[in-house]
Amino acid sequence: MPFLHRVGVALVVLAVALGVGVGAGAVWEKVRPSGRTANAAPAPTAALSGGPAAAAPSPSTGAAGGQAAGGQAAAGQIAVPADWTSFTDTVQKATFSHPPVWKQRRDNTGIFYGEPGTVSEYGPQMIGVARVAVQDPVAALTQVQSAEFNTVPGLTRDHSGPATDTSDQPTQELAGSYDREGQRVSYLMRTVSVAGAVYVLIARVSTNVLASLNTLMGALRSSFAPA
Repeated sequence: MPFLHRVGVALVVLAVALGVGVGAGAVWEKVRPSGRTANAAPAPTAALSGGPAAAAPSPSTGAAGGQAAGGQAAAGQIAVPADWTSFTDTVQKATFSHPPVWKQRRDNTGIFYGEPGTVSEYGPQMIGVARVAVQDPVAALTQVQSAEFNTVPGLTRDHSGPATDTSDQPTQELAGSYDREGQRVSYLMRTVSVAGAVYVLIARVSTNVLASLNTLMGALRSSFAPA
């Protein structure tokens, strides 16, 4: 009897243990995370992420390089001031804009507009366009530099070489400084190449406001087009 009693107790304990094990397994199947959820979150759908990013449009410009595709301004382009006046010159075969009160000056090199002066007829600020019938932008710059600036007093050539203009177009540029009517002025020339010619755009300001030189050149460049 003691032996049979011990066997009965052992069977009861075994049955309880098996029951507990089966129940625990069922509970684990209900609550355990799936492999995909535990290891990585699902990628967001297009609706949630806003869809794929659109590729940025590349600038598409004509001979003047003034506007990008769809009428949007090219990267870095400087707007033409609203009060500037458009002008077309049949000699230099160019259209560009200038401040309305600036005065015209023409020579054998190009067409220029300068601010009214207090010491002489023209002040330090000036813009101009020269058309040179060559194919080489460097040769065009050299020709205009020689005709307009090589004989001015105190001339220094600050820098020259290839660059990208404010209409995001490749250009050759030349910058320098000289003495004019008791003050230092700085000028910048940049080229625009077209079929059969190179246009040289010119801007000049007082060296005291040198930061405005690129803005003045940029506005001229934005308004410029071969006529």
